[in-house]
Order: sequence, then C-alpha cells, then structure tokens
Amino acid sequence: ETTGADVSHAATVVCKNGATFSLSGTSLLPGNAHSDPPVAKRVKIKIFGTQGALFFSGNDRDPTSGKLEWLRGDDHENVGAVEIQCPDLGFEFEDLDQEGIGPESLQCFIDSCLGSNDYYVGADSLVGLRSVQTIDAMYRSHVSGNCENVWG
Repeated sequence: ETTGADVSHAATVVCKNGATFSLSGTSLLPGNAHSDPPVAKRVKIKIFGTQGALFFSGNDRDPTSGKLEWLRGDDHENVGAVEIQCPDLGFEFEDLDQEGIGPESLQCFIDSCLGSNDYYVGADSLVGLRSVQTIDAMYRSHVSGNCENVWG
C-alpha cells in the first residue's frame, strides 16, 4: 500500500570548502509503526573523514538502541579501533501514537505560535530552509543531469 509519502532519494553533495558527501534515505521499508506487528523506523548516519568515521544508529521502537561509534583513523597505534561514544545515549524518536493531541513537534510548533518560550527546537528555521534548498537542488539536478547549486 502506498501512502503518497513513500520516498527514496540519493545524492552526492560537493561543498564550497571541497568536502564531498553522499546522502540517501528511504521510507520504503516493509511495514510501519501502525502495522500489526508494528515495524520500527531504523536510522543510520555514517560520516567518513580523514581522521576516521562516525556511525550513529537506532531503532525508534527501542529507546536503548542508540549507539554512536567512532572508527579511529587518527594514529597508527589505534587505526581501525572502534570506540563506543556516549554508551547511554539512547535513541528517542517522536511519539507517533494515533491517540492524544499529536506529536511533540506539532505541540512545540503550536506553543511557539502561541508565544511560549518553553519549547524544544529540534531544528531551527535555517536548518529547515537549507534542507528544503538541498532537496530542491537534488530535484533540479535530476531534471538537468548536472550539478546544481544550493542557493542561500
């Protein structure tokens, strides 16, 4: 069953400072949080650099599943060694229960609109803008077959 929100994207991004990274994402996993049985969202972030690599992963149905790993690459003695960073980090995802008054992000948005200064900002407006600009450049690149600038 397709929801209309099922997406898969991939891109290679070249930054002004010469850094290059690739990103991909999909919501096309079998099942969902409301299927029987519920299926977890799985998040994996991998960052590779000249001084090693960072890996963060988690499962939204298991708050204890969050793990941040550092694959060392900065010295000859420990190259390739994996260190667990923040072992009690956990993995907290937004509450998506169908009952109640909506997810925390919506409640924070409403609180901010009502003038409250006591709300969680998961990503500010600039992060949101840059995210939309990056996705726009990905779409433009797909159409043109060329690299496209992220404006801003």
